[in-house]
Amino acid sequence: MNKQKSTLLKVLSFVQSVLASLVGIQSNKKREEDFNEGGLERMIYVGLGTLVLFVIIVVTAVNSALPS
Repeated sequence: MNKQKSTLLKVLSFVQSVLASLVGIQSNKKREEDFNEGGLERMIYVGLGTLVLFVIIVVTAVNSALPS
């Protein structure tokens, strides 16, 4: 359970980093920590997941705003 909790915290940290970098407020210190802890591969996966979620939200918002 402890290892699973640690993994969840790391993933949440990566999600936070991706969201911070998305809006341009990611610090160099935090970026370096994330790359050293989880590596580039995990950051790419979280980034792609965030991008897919963002596109889904934008498409849904546009479709609901436009008249049918």
